[in-house]
Amino acid sequence: MMLPSGIKSFQRKVTWAAGIMLVAQPQLILAAESAAANSHKSVVISHDVALADGGIVTGQVVDTAGQPQANMPVSLHTNHREIARVQTDEQGNFRVARLEGGVYRVGTTGSDGVYRFWSPQTAPPSAQPGLNLVSGNQVVRGQSNSSPMCSMGQWIAEHPVITIAGVAAAIAIPLALNDDDDPPATP
Repeated sequence: MMLPSGIKSFQRKVTWAAGIMLVAQPQLILAAESAAANSHKSVVISHDVALADGGIVTGQVVDTAGQPQANMPVSLHTNHREIARVQTDEQGNFRVARLEGGVYRVGTTGSDGVYRFWSPQTAPPSAQPGLNLVSGNQVVRGQSNSSPMCSMGQWIAEHPVITIAGVAAAIAIPLALNDDDDPPATP
């Protein structure tokens, strides 16, 4: 059965619109998610620590189970330069002297944080008397959603030419197989 030319024209327009939607929709979704993610500013939270007399800070390095970590390196940085590097003792304890009040980045293997050290007798009541660093406390962030629709949409967004070719083939093959020029086999 032959379709009128108006219906064929409508089918072509719908086919093109569907193909464009299949390609554009995932890209628009990914762009919106990226814009939303970039709109949030990164905030560094510093912890207040009270220095003891003599500018001394003490602390302990433990693992994620709370067990002390011996011979672990601990480094203190300020103004993008390392000002001290010490090793923990058998109980995971460390001590750094002659520090001044200010903002420091303190790190050990698998742990890194920003701390505001307060000179003796100037610390706010909420300031901690020392540091407790957790070694191996690394956060692993996955970039993939477990939803199959998300991964399929991402694949479509990353391969628009293949997607358009698949949509075109899905439309063209049935149309080519539907040969309306032949007379019916039975009257």
